[in-house]
Amino acid sequence: MEQKELERSENDVLLDDILNSVPEETASETEAEETAAAEEIASADENDEKAEETSSAEADTEADGEMESSDSDDESSTDGESDGGDSDNSDDHDDDYEDDEYEEDTPKKRKKKKRGHGHIIFGLLLSVVIISVSILAAVLILKCSKEFLGIGKSDIELVIEIPMNSSTADIAEQLYNEGIISNADLFRLFSKFKGADGTYIAGTHTLSPKMDYNTLIETLQEEVENQRETADVVFPEGITLFEAAQKLEEKNVCDAKEFIKVFNAGGFGFDFEEEVRISSLKFYKMEGYFFPDTYQFYVEEDPRVVAKKIYRNFDARVTPDLYGRMRDLDMELEDVLTLASVVQAEAANTRDMKKVASVFFNRLNNPDEYPLLQSDPTTNYVENIIKPNIEFKSETMFKAYDTYQGAGLPPGPICNPGLDAINAVLYPAETDYYYFCSNLETGEFYYAETLEEHNQNLVEAGLV
Repeated sequence: MEQKELERSENDVLLDDILNSVPEETASETEAEETAAAEEIASADENDEKAEETSSAEADTEADGEMESSDSDDESSTDGESDGGDSDNSDDHDDDYEDDEYEEDTPKKRKKKKRGHGHIIFGLLLSVVIISVSILAAVLILKCSKEFLGIGKSDIELVIEIPMNSSTADIAEQLYNEGIISNADLFRLFSKFKGADGTYIAGTHTLSPKMDYNTLIETLQEEVENQRETADVVFPEGITLFEAAQKLEEKNVCDAKEFIKVFNAGGFGFDFEEEVRISSLKFYKMEGYFFPDTYQFYVEEDPRVVAKKIYRNFDARVTPDLYGRMRDLDMELEDVLTLASVVQAEAANTRDMKKVASVFFNRLNNPDEYPLLQSDPTTNYVENIIKPNIEFKSETMFKAYDTYQGAGLPPGPICNPGLDAINAVLYPAETDYYYFCSNLETGEFYYAETLEEHNQNLVEAGLV
């Protein structure tokens, strides 16, 4: 019995141990399960926070990213304190390390991206500069090549007289002025490169813009056998194109009709040619552009050579200052020359030219009361120049040129004015005159503001 009681006592102890151990194991399992669940929740929260931090770092500024990273550190620390485990503290440390690493990577990537854009922009600018320089170089080379080879130039032949003791610079300047070359410095450089300086022979040479530089140099080095005869021709202010052509023919320079044809055709490449007005009412297209002067020509010269020489003189005499004054007055070159031609034909001296110009301006500015300029030289131009030389009769043209019949200015100049007449138009006197007349014998001018005064002046001038 004692044996049974002992066994019973041992069994009770064993049962108590079992019963006592069950809650402890259950509690331990429960605690383990809660810890595992907390770790899974913390891990999920950390993953969500990392995803949010990544999207925020891409969208926000660097400062915003640092604030969010700090917030995530605080949350991780709170989770670790609630769990109370060393492993959680280790996880927090790892999270902090990963967050710091992410924050450091973000600005590095941005800086690298900025450097990439800078390299691209620099590369584009460098490419543009290289291409631009290449294009400019190609254009310059092409232009110099065309100049060297005479490509695209006129095939007209010009007779050039090289004076004695002319230097290469003198010859280059002369060739440039004659339109043979387009760049005097380039010719001088080429001449020096060829060793041709000091080998040129004075005298008469026949040259052409079409010649390449080698041919020009060789021609200028040739011996001159025959000297051509020259003729000096004086063209006074107010001469008409028809009269000038007759003088050229009389001096045996060229044929008059051929010269007029070539001179009116133009096309010599001067800027003022663009200002010439084209009109079916004009008789001579280039009347007014034959600048009055004393010229020297070769006898039996090509009319194109003669015409181009006169064009060049006009281009040199009508200076940029004169063009500037025209712009100030809002006048075109054609109108200035037309009015100047009438003034030139009316007055003989500068003082009267300015007053006569003022009379015409006063009438032009008051067309309702004074629609007609009423200049006698315009009538004479119709009767003496147009009618005898026109191929087909045109009453419309006759009336347009005659300022007693046509209103305003004639369709074009009636002669070739000099600088005094041109300046009188550009700088007229300031008057209130609307009438003028002159004594044909003495040349004295009379001016009037009213018709009554003008009629009295006519009597004094011996015109009635």
